Amino acid sequence: MLAIEKLQVAYGKVQALWDVTLGVPDREIVALVGANGAGKTTLLKTVSGLLRRQSGSITFDGKHIEEASPPEIVKQGVVHVPEGRKLFPELTVIDNLLMGAYTISQSERPQRLERVFSVFPVLQERQKQIAGTLSGGEQQMVAIGRGMMAGPKLLMLDEPSLGLAPLLVEEVFGVITEINRLGVTVLLVEQNTQHALTLAHRGFVMELGRIALSGSGVDLLANSNVRKAYLGL
Repeated sequence: MLAIEKLQVAYGKVQALWDVTLGVPDREIVALVGANGAGKTTLLKTVSGLLRRQSGSITFDGKHIEEASPPEIVKQGVVHVPEGRKLFPELTVIDNLLMGAYTISQSERPQRLERVFSVFPVLQERQKQIAGTLSGGEQQMVAIGRGMMAGPKLLMLDEPSLGLAPLLVEEVFGVITEINRLGVTVLLVEQNTQHALTLAHRGFVMELGRIALSGSGVDLLANSNVRKAYLGL
């Protein structure tokens, strides 16, 4: 579904990604793990059109998207839920969700909302509540729900468990599994390596802007280098 080939990205004179090549198959969960500063967020921003590449290619469903604008990329089905939620805290839950539907017609929005509420029943109960008054876990649900409102074929999630209590982390990862079960492909960037690789069909380990390891989630969890560097084992 998503194919990235020899991608290079820089911030001015500082190289951030070096010849990154990876693929995300249709209807799978793919985890991208690694330390802070490894280049994971840079990769997602480049795929979603927020950053421009130096060289390399990005194709989605067989179409090149590396020169497309962010709204064009969203319309093709690639949706990015950024790190830190980035909600509009003074707007209601429903208004935040509808912000994710700006590329679709008004007639489609009720059906999209129904799908979001089926995954997040609590958001239906709190749709008129001001988003900034929600708990951290509920705000993360709004952020993911807003991404779902765009009707993603590929949902890219950047650190969805960041700052959440352990019980809420379990809930968020359960939601990711449910979204994938509904037919949405997921590219998950996550520092919680244990959870991410347990959940993922396959994974990639990024170090200093390069792909250092790749394989199934199970194989990477069993890899001695991954266990030592990222799991403390």
